[in-house]
Amino acid sequence: MERERSAAAVMLGMAGFVVLAVSEHDGELEQAVETTADLVGCPRCGAVAQLPDRRPSWVRDLPSGGRPVTVVWVKRVWRCRHAWCPTRTWTPDLVGDRGSGVADRAGPRRDLPTRRTGRDVGGGGGPGVRIGWRTAMVAVREHGQPRVDDPARLADVDTLGMDETAFQAASARRATSFVTGIVDLTRRPGRARLLDVVAGRSASVLISWISERDAGWRAGIVTAALDPYHGYASALRTALPDAVRVLDAFHVVRLSFAAVDEVRRSIQRQDTGHRGRRDDPLYGIRRLLRRGHDHHCERSWERLLAGLEAGDTGDEQLTRTWVAAQDLRLIYHSGNRARAEGLLYRWLTYCADAGIPELTRLAHTIDSWHTELLAYFDTGGVSNGPTEATNLLIKKIKRVGHGFRNFDNYRLRLLLHCGVDWDTIRATPIRGRLPRSVA
Repeated sequence: MERERSAAAVMLGMAGFVVLAVSEHDGELEQAVETTADLVGCPRCGAVAQLPDRRPSWVRDLPSGGRPVTVVWVKRVWRCRHAWCPTRTWTPDLVGDRGSGVADRAGPRRDLPTRRTGRDVGGGGGPGVRIGWRTAMVAVREHGQPRVDDPARLADVDTLGMDETAFQAASARRATSFVTGIVDLTRRPGRARLLDVVAGRSASVLISWISERDAGWRAGIVTAALDPYHGYASALRTALPDAVRVLDAFHVVRLSFAAVDEVRRSIQRQDTGHRGRRDDPLYGIRRLLRRGHDHHCERSWERLLAGLEAGDTGDEQLTRTWVAAQDLRLIYHSGNRARAEGLLYRWLTYCADAGIPELTRLAHTIDSWHTELLAYFDTGGVSNGPTEATNLLIKKIKRVGHGFRNFDNYRLRLLLHCGVDWDTIRATPIRGRLPRSVA
């Protein structure tokens, strides 16, 4: 035990500390230490302090012998003897602690540069993490650019997904700029990977990106999922003529419920002459109208039917539009292409006979995507949902960075976060307990 404590003391190398216990748990080395100072004065009045309690504090230390190390600092809680002293109680400071060196050993923050240009990275951190974007991006480029440029990152891809997102908001001197994210939707364990981000959202930029890939890679793409945007569809027809294009089911259902909202607003304005208000019957059921019929409870059904009865037109335009939206949603539950094709034909006929402008416009849109919609059943239900999830991560990176002005830096940060498989070892969580003593 004394040999192990001595080894731990040498490994810690911190003056003014003593090792209390060393243990190993799940491959993690845990070391309990405390300060050796027995006589401490009050920092305010100078009186000799009392020691009523101890409080453990867990600090992630540098790894040792290939294993993660946690230092359990058993802090002494000191109390001033004088009741009139405003200091009352205190513990040793983690940062410095009279030269203890614990903060200097806890992680790589001490190695970060301290040059400040522009905004501080890291928010309210200490002086060791207050660096400018230029300094941070130099380190990011040096470390991340080789990973992003690795050709193996684009290997073994057979399904693509694509969607646009805003890069820079409109201002007095520029319009809103968009980027197109290209995502690997190949079914494999783990989340979808971001393959690349290209500036713009037109067919030409997507064709240009696909054309830069070699012929073998293009031949391996068998499926592509997309939302109802004809620019991407035409690009896929040109650059990947053999790939099956699949219209995303979420966007189809969203279009149908958007038609329900349009009819509701039209009736609202026609009957009341104003937008929806709290006591208007149709405004009160606006959320219920966007809910699937199988997700209603008895109480919500009663509210929905009462609102339609009180606010719908005499020829029940809103009710018929709502039924059409539910029927379009149920096509995806048909199970096979033949049955789905029959249900889609009946749905288009229903919309044509309804004589409701919003339904007619929706039917024209769905009919123009007839082939891509039915391809959903030929591909086992390929979805563009993982692409939308990647879009959320893209927006999170932009929000954390408070916006980007340089597209190359923006692209690099996105690919490092969403498009690279990191081989780092997951850190062992710090447990709220003292280490077990080694006998």
